[in-house]
Amino acid sequence: MKRRNKRQRTLAVLCILLFALSLLAGCSAKKSGTDSTPDSAGVSESRTAAKGETAGPEPEYSTFEDLSGKKISMLTGAPFEELIRSKVPDVVEFSTFNSTPDMILALKSGKTDAFLSNNAVSALAVNRNPELALFPPELNTGVFGIAFAKGDPQREKWQRAYDSIPEETMKALWDKWTGSDDSVKILPEQDWPGSSGTVQAAVCDTLEPMSYVGADGQLVGFDLEMILLMAKELDVHVDFTGMEFSAVMSSVQAGKAMLGAGSIIATEERRQSVDFVDYYPAAFVLVVRAAAAEGDGSFLSSVQSSFEKTFLRDNRWKLFVKGVGTTLLITVLSILFGTALGFGAFMLCRNGNPAANAVTRFCVWLVQGMPVVVLLMILYYIVFGKAALSGTAVSVVGFTLVFGSAVYSMVTAGVATVGRGQTEAAYALGYPDRKAFCRVVLPQALPHIMPVYRGEITSLIKATAVVGYIAVQDLTKMGDLVRSRTFDAFFPLIAVAVIYFILAAVLTWIVNKIEFRLDPKKRTPEDILKGVKTDDRA
Repeated sequence: MKRRNKRQRTLAVLCILLFALSLLAGCSAKKSGTDSTPDSAGVSESRTAAKGETAGPEPEYSTFEDLSGKKISMLTGAPFEELIRSKVPDVVEFSTFNSTPDMILALKSGKTDAFLSNNAVSALAVNRNPELALFPPELNTGVFGIAFAKGDPQREKWQRAYDSIPEETMKALWDKWTGSDDSVKILPEQDWPGSSGTVQAAVCDTLEPMSYVGADGQLVGFDLEMILLMAKELDVHVDFTGMEFSAVMSSVQAGKAMLGAGSIIATEERRQSVDFVDYYPAAFVLVVRAAAAEGDGSFLSSVQSSFEKTFLRDNRWKLFVKGVGTTLLITVLSILFGTALGFGAFMLCRNGNPAANAVTRFCVWLVQGMPVVVLLMILYYIVFGKAALSGTAVSVVGFTLVFGSAVYSMVTAGVATVGRGQTEAAYALGYPDRKAFCRVVLPQALPHIMPVYRGEITSLIKATAVVGYIAVQDLTKMGDLVRSRTFDAFFPLIAVAVIYFILAAVLTWIVNKIEFRLDPKKRTPEDILKGVKTDDRA
């Protein structure tokens, strides 16, 4: 009783704290504070710094010699190690991250000393984080590109469409997406006929201002509008799919998308794998910590600001709700289909069918021995590479296999705890084989199965956090999208963790209720003997 009361008091305190934070955030939302979006002057300074001139906060490191023996990071799939080594030969370590917010968090926490990005993304990162500064010396210049599969004849058509765009139009687009006026940062409607069909485009969804998820939850950015200008010239419609930066090239090479974009700098190494339409000058920029960053105020004010930016600004709480829905959809369907698959496989193998046993054991060994993220990527890019299956559908297939293999193993282990004599006794009572198993053996095995089953459900809902690798916008992915807009890593991560705890608790509670109803000790003698002849005179 004391332990229960203690838990209740703890929950009450947490509820009061969350309520207080909500009130504080509501008050701050009403105040006319300054927006975190960089102003035009800030963007101009960042462009100047990208060309090699000092601007903005004083950087902690200002020469390539200062970076000697330091750790430098970049996005996964960015092959720029040799470029950096040409300037800093003795870099201690290179590390890769899936998004810009992850690199910012690593830099601010001291896990890395600098990160590489392009001039557009770096400008926003520095302007939104007073703790960061642009590294003054120029690293290199390049060009942004739209990727096509190697040898794709469609690239020539898109190249001609790009060549027809006036120079002043491209400059106006650049100013629009790197400027400070959010009210005009929307994509034009695809109101042309689209007589040439619809093409699939894979784009990174966390690299503002080039390609990212906007305030209304839709994909926007400089790259996307540039693609739409070409599409209008070709009279085709474009269906954009957001994903991790590292997955864009894979989608193009696997045929899941005809073209890929999202702040991709066309390097010679990348040109060996895909063809590009080069469309705008780019610069390689290093971002480092500021030499003396000013504090953001008290802890309470920082939490208040983070809450407002994460949930209230631009109604970003809707992104979390959408992510929760996708996560629950994948989890619940995988539980249902996986339970049916695993139990069905066990029933086929229960009586020792050699062929069924061999196939099932091989499949279980294959699925359980493979990391889930690798399994999902094999299914998405190879097995269903040419199929018109969404990432959500492929996720359900993948986690059905994972959960089904776990159910098969736990049912096999649970049934093994029931002695053979129970089956023989059921036969003696006149039960056929299947009823003997379902009414006598399985109810006794369930108490051994259900605790493991409950744990597998908790593991499953946490494992779904990797579906962002195959372009699924689940809860974790939505947290990444919010972080890519706010450049605030702490609060969105905590929010995602709390939501996962709540989802796991709810699903566990449901399974506990089911387990209670399936408890064989709760069955009456009439239920047990249902269908059995108990009157010898009948």
